Amino acid sequence: MYTDEYKRKLITADEAAAMVQSGMTVDLLGFCSVSQSFDKALAKRAGELRDVYIRTILSVQKDWEIYKADEEHKAFIAEPVFVDGLTRKHFGFDSFSAVPSLFNEYPRMYEKGDLPTDIGTFAVSPMDEDGYFHMGPSSGSYGLAMAKAAKVFIAEVNTNVFKMESAHEDCKIHISDVDYIIEGENPPLAALPDPPATGDAIKIGELIVNEIVDGACLQVGLGAIPQAVVTLLDQSDIKDLGIHTELFADGLMKLCKSGKVTNKKKTFMPGVSVTGLAMGTAELYDFLKNTKDVCTVPISVANDPYNIGLNDNVVAINACLDIDLTGQVNSESMNHFMFSGTGGQLDYVLGAYRSKGGKSIICASSTYKQKDGSLASRIVPILKPGTCVTDPRASMQYVCTEQGMVNIKGLSLWKRCEKLISIAHPDFRDELIKEAEKMKIWRPSNKR
Repeated sequence: MYTDEYKRKLITADEAAAMVQSGMTVDLLGFCSVSQSFDKALAKRAGELRDVYIRTILSVQKDWEIYKADEEHKAFIAEPVFVDGLTRKHFGFDSFSAVPSLFNEYPRMYEKGDLPTDIGTFAVSPMDEDGYFHMGPSSGSYGLAMAKAAKVFIAEVNTNVFKMESAHEDCKIHISDVDYIIEGENPPLAALPDPPATGDAIKIGELIVNEIVDGACLQVGLGAIPQAVVTLLDQSDIKDLGIHTELFADGLMKLCKSGKVTNKKKTFMPGVSVTGLAMGTAELYDFLKNTKDVCTVPISVANDPYNIGLNDNVVAINACLDIDLTGQVNSESMNHFMFSGTGGQLDYVLGAYRSKGGKSIICASSTYKQKDGSLASRIVPILKPGTCVTDPRASMQYVCTEQGMVNIKGLSLWKRCEKLISIAHPDFRDELIKEAEKMKIWRPSNKR
């Protein structure tokens, strides 16, 4: 029925790239379904373009051809909504300009015109008999909103992008909303494996698992600490877990496979694991192709604090870079240099606290190694000038390091300062107390 329309809209990647003009904003989205043929074709034009603004989010393919072809950054300027390793690789920390944004608001930002887009593109599944292209495990998070907002949307068909059987209706796009179609080289979905959990991550994981009850609803992401949590949960007696998360990765898949996840205690979309996107290994993608138990939804649904809070006993586990003695959390910058982005962390900090029995846990090892090999504390007197505040101090609940876990919700500055210093590394506690005394937030009666 839609074959003729498909043929009319079919163009080559070079023809698609030829539409880009200097000064335009091109949105390449990201995750595991990048339009790689378009990327290669646009890279060929590096010498003839100037100041093309490239918007991306966390991208996990091997590299960006456009940035490899433009080492002087004259043709392509990075404006990511979430900074990733590829952006830092090509631009360092000071040659790009990130877009401050809350993940749950992305679809709305496109709809309101706050993320104007001249050309947008990402990979989709082959068209089905009803004229729909499916967005696979990741692009449905906000792909439809971006595609509809773009002046020109180009769908790159990739046979490795698959339909999620339980996906939300907004995780697909009809051919009538597509301006042009590219048939790409069908690369496999980019993999994003979990790092192994060792040392401090395991200690932190043990403390977090002690806070999880039967029937709890989990939000965990990628990283050593989430990996430790899901591994320990798998070995525990805890049962009937639910999942409502921003990102569904290999660790959560393993909990599903082992029977730990039933989703029967959830009150918002019970019976299925809800996620804004899924990324991981080939094993994860094979799992998602063959299950109806995982439902991808737009990020405006997955990360809406109201929706999160509808579930009981939500446990939201997120990492940070540093936290000051008043409870301000930085999870995205190194001073004024952007390292990542706000993402959905604040969405889940707020949503978990709305939940009956819910717990928001911000975690990190108490120290990190500096370039010279010396140790520095992640708990600091004050955040350095220019540092982003990802989670304002008024929103904070649990904070966890390998030294312990504390709940600072409702505590005065004096009391929360004492609690936070108690979970700092012992080598830094005296120094933190001295700084707290200078700041007039340490009382002589506080425990040393």
